[in-house]
Amino acid sequence: MAKLQDKQVGVYVRLSNEDMRAGESVSIENQKLMLTKHVNEMGWELKEIYVDDGFSGTNQNRPAFQRMMSDVKQGFINTILIKDLSRLGRNYLEVGNLAEVFLPEHGCELISLNEKLDDMMVFRNWFNEQHSKSTSKKVKAAKRISAENGKYIGAYAPYGYAKDPNNRHGFVVDNNTAPIVRSIFEMRVSGMGYRAIAVGLNEDGVIPPKDYYYQSQNRKNPRSSNRMWNDSTIKAIIANEVYIGNLVQCKSSSLSYKNQKQIKKPKDEWIRFENRHEPLIERALWERVQEMGRKNYKPRRRADGETNLFVGLLYCADCGSRLRASVERRTKADGSGVKYVSYLCSSYAQSGKIACTAHIIYENALSELVIEQIRTHAQMVQYNEERIIESILSAQSNETMSYRAAYQSELEAHKKQITRLDFLIENLYEDKVTGVVPKAMFKRQIQKFEQDRVERLQSVDMLEKRIKDMKQETDTAGTWTHLMKCYTELDTLDSETLLLLIDKIIISEPQRINGKRICEVQIVYNYVGSIPEQLPKATTQIAEVTA
Repeated sequence: MAKLQDKQVGVYVRLSNEDMRAGESVSIENQKLMLTKHVNEMGWELKEIYVDDGFSGTNQNRPAFQRMMSDVKQGFINTILIKDLSRLGRNYLEVGNLAEVFLPEHGCELISLNEKLDDMMVFRNWFNEQHSKSTSKKVKAAKRISAENGKYIGAYAPYGYAKDPNNRHGFVVDNNTAPIVRSIFEMRVSGMGYRAIAVGLNEDGVIPPKDYYYQSQNRKNPRSSNRMWNDSTIKAIIANEVYIGNLVQCKSSSLSYKNQKQIKKPKDEWIRFENRHEPLIERALWERVQEMGRKNYKPRRRADGETNLFVGLLYCADCGSRLRASVERRTKADGSGVKYVSYLCSSYAQSGKIACTAHIIYENALSELVIEQIRTHAQMVQYNEERIIESILSAQSNETMSYRAAYQSELEAHKKQITRLDFLIENLYEDKVTGVVPKAMFKRQIQKFEQDRVERLQSVDMLEKRIKDMKQETDTAGTWTHLMKCYTELDTLDSETLLLLIDKIIISEPQRINGKRICEVQIVYNYVGSIPEQLPKATTQIAEVTA
């Protein structure tokens, strides 16, 4: 080991978030003062002070710690001075390997100011690790309880919001960044990809979320950052329900207290509160953007740079194949050119009449029909939303709204009877103890009551499930009607609107009626399917095939 006068010392200090709650005795400044004083008193040479502020002892990837290990390898320091072993880490195997193998191999001495490094070191390290394990469990449990009570447990407010100065478990709208979040959603719904949005924000000089946070705290970002937006950041913002007022937490957790790698949890383990805070994005806009992501639909561009509006949405009513686009160019009598876009069955296009018939329909005629139906249904929703929802539910399920009322009434009756049975069972046990009821009679009665109770509990579970399923159907229909309200004055179509509202359009083979080629068109909406036939302009529309 290094001689007394040759000691080139690296002082290492660490403070985790947990240590901060322990008080001033372990603060960074106190550690520095204590250790540098000892170096001076001993006449050693202080080469460097390595500081890891806010890093857990279970994390070996601490920046200052790694830099210190590099300096040990290079011979820049030959002595490490610490307050106690827990400053190096709380994993007893790793700390033991460091002290007994790595440092001696590189001619470096480890000195702990408050502990003697002897054969008992491994046990002290083991106790340090158990302390970390126990603390980790307690912290996780406390955070989950807070989340279950609707408290925000994140370290930072979501981008677009700021921590509420009056409530550390809440956040408020940040007027500086909220408009940027809204612009991100607007850019996405206009058809821009994630990378294109990131490039646009970078070109405008917008500071990305993590750097903005540290700037607002008048602190330097301790982690390396290129101060640039990227597609992953945009995608995460667009997928975050916080922007429609929902608080969804506990979506991931670390592998263990030793390994902080985050793993995703199943959705049924998430903790969700809806309408918990002020939203930044209207639900209709949110649904449009999410639908774009679910379908991952990218209209192909033709040679002239334009897209075929209905590609990917049209299906043949007879063979089920998709319809493909075809572009015709004709010359008018005056010599000017005109272009027509039509769609025909892909099976027919590939294999001829032996596979299917053409099912041809022109884009302009189909656009007029779809616009008319969307506008009609939107106006109907505006006029009587409850009537529309009831009709949709009736078509979606044999369990109509009247069934739901009956289920609820039956459920309440079962719950009342279960409460009554609990009371009877309790009294029956008391009568048995006091001798009022003979043992044989007690046995018969208790079996009868318990069997009745079990059967009713099973009925309660079944009814609650049915009511829950019907509630989900109601929510889905409500989402559709909420979206449709925005399209009462629709006059032009674009791919984003089609993607948001329509799942598919089914085209029948045209028939000649009164000298015109007419085909039936069935529009299947997202969320609700085909609209019930009893409503005006409902399931089937008639479109003229010609351009």
